[in-house]
Amino acid sequence: MPVMSSAQNNQQKPILVFLGKDAACDIVSKLNESGYVAAAVSSVPELFDALRSDRYFLAVTMRSDIDMVRNIKPIPVVNLEVFFHTVQSATKSVRSSKEFDSDAFLRRITARTVSRTGRVSAVRRRPAANETVIASTAKASRWRAATSLLLSRRAAPGAERAD
Repeated sequence: MPVMSSAQNNQQKPILVFLGKDAACDIVSKLNESGYVAAAVSSVPELFDALRSDRYFLAVTMRSDIDMVRNIKPIPVVNLEVFFHTVQSATKSVRSSKEFDSDAFLRRITARTVSRTGRVSAVRRRPAANETVIASTAKASRWRAATSLLLSRRAAPGAERAD
C-alpha cells in the first residue's frame, strides 16, 4: 500500500490550474512534486467543462481570470500573481525581474487544503454540551428580540388595523 503525503490525505478532489499552456504545466508540475493532484486547462471552453464537472475544489489562475472562474462556479481561487515578487539586480544596468515564490505558493495551497478539510470535519462533529447551550441561548435571545420588536410595532399608535 503506497504511503500518501499529508497533502494527498487532506484533499479529495484535484486542483484546477487555468493559465497559458507553459505556465499551467509548470504550476501543475510544482503541485504534483509536492503531492497534490492537479490538472491544467488553457481555454475558456476547457475551463467551463472542468468547473461544471464538479471535480475540482480549488482553482489557480491570474487576477484577471478570477471573476470568470467564480462566475462559472463559486470555488476558492488562488491568485498566482501575488507570488511573483520584484527582485532588484546588483548592477544598475540590469533591470529588475520577477521571481516566483514557490514556497509561499505551496503554503497557501496547503492552507486552503487544510482549511477545507477542517471546515468539513468541524461541521460533521457533534457540538459540546456548553456549545449547544450557548447556541440555544443565542437563538432564544434573537427570538425574544424579534418578538419584542414585532409587539412594540403593534402597540404603537397608528399600527392598529381597522376592522
